[in-house]
Amino acid sequence: MSAKAERVTGIELGRIYCCFCVILIHLKFFVPAYPAVSFAWSLAKCASTPVFFLIAGFFFAEDKPFAQYMKRIMGRVMVPLVVVALIIAQLTPWLSSQGTFADCFNRLNVENLLLVGRIIITTWPYDYLPDYNPFLSLWFSFALFLCYLCVPFLKIICANNSEAKRLKGYLIGLGSVFFIFRVTILCAFPDSFTAQRLDWWIEEKPFYWLWLMLIGHELALYLKDPKFIQKWRPLLGSLSLLAYVLGGLILYIFTKLYNVDHQGLVDQRYFVREFVFYFIAQSGAFIFFCCLPTWRGFLGRLILFVADKTFYVYIIHEAVYIKLLAVTGVDLTELGPYLGYGVLTFAISLVVAVVFKKIEKTIALTFFKPKTKVKTLSVAQSFF
Repeated sequence: MSAKAERVTGIELGRIYCCFCVILIHLKFFVPAYPAVSFAWSLAKCASTPVFFLIAGFFFAEDKPFAQYMKRIMGRVMVPLVVVALIIAQLTPWLSSQGTFADCFNRLNVENLLLVGRIIITTWPYDYLPDYNPFLSLWFSFALFLCYLCVPFLKIICANNSEAKRLKGYLIGLGSVFFIFRVTILCAFPDSFTAQRLDWWIEEKPFYWLWLMLIGHELALYLKDPKFIQKWRPLLGSLSLLAYVLGGLILYIFTKLYNVDHQGLVDQRYFVREFVFYFIAQSGAFIFFCCLPTWRGFLGRLILFVADKTFYVYIIHEAVYIKLLAVTGVDLTELGPYLGYGVLTFAISLVVAVVFKKIEKTIALTFFKPKTKVKTLSVAQSFF
């Protein structure tokens, strides 16, 4: 299949929407005047990073060489992430309103650069500066990298033979029981350090995300079948959208009733009652975008253009909305609604992302000139 044929605008639109949802999730924690939980936030929570892994599983090809996957993850994810993180570290005094833009070029911010190095080495993006951290969302890139290290195992599990199909079905079923058991343990031992620390390894490391990739790969067997989609697209699209909205609504109700403490803080550990609906909602969002038709013309080109930049939007969006609030001197959230500020953050991040994408392409053409003219795939093709 050609690169152009694989760029299905419906799924690309899903990447754009999910990237916007990531911004909404993170923006909520930066807007103290906004309610701790809302229906918009719950819908965003159900269509953010988990859907990216479902999409990655959708496009996973068991016959593609492991080296090709690793070149992609290094060249299109890890290298841009490191470059952008180092730039943000150098500009941190300006971004955190501790100095002017010109001050950032007087000397190297060695301390901040070393902190970024520690983040990259330890894959722990939560310790940067105590009063400023634009790297909180980088955990996704590290989880994605760990998932790609498991590609040899995925190739075995996703092979096109009866034994592999049985193994994949077994692992999907086992994962379903395991993750429900996981949230049950958390519910039973909410104050146990051991249980919570073990949960971090399950949640932040690739176990859950690999399970989602297997589900995405299994669903792709049906969603990539033209006859199946042609017959069931209207019904499947409607039911999946309903599952997404209703799942998000139930998650909102349960979270508001049970998971908001007296200080208004949200406990995001999804117990059995929430987890099931959370998974139904994110699966519904994924299937809905897979069922959308392929648009061509100006709309199709616009969707592909924006989707091609969403990985950079993801990397820089926290620095963007923090700086937006800092440079104005006023609370921008008072000037417009929560969703409107999310759109503003996405738009400005997209403008910056276009610049970074130009730099990436220039470097690629300079150091990695292809011998033949081949249309290269962007990181949006596989993840964002």
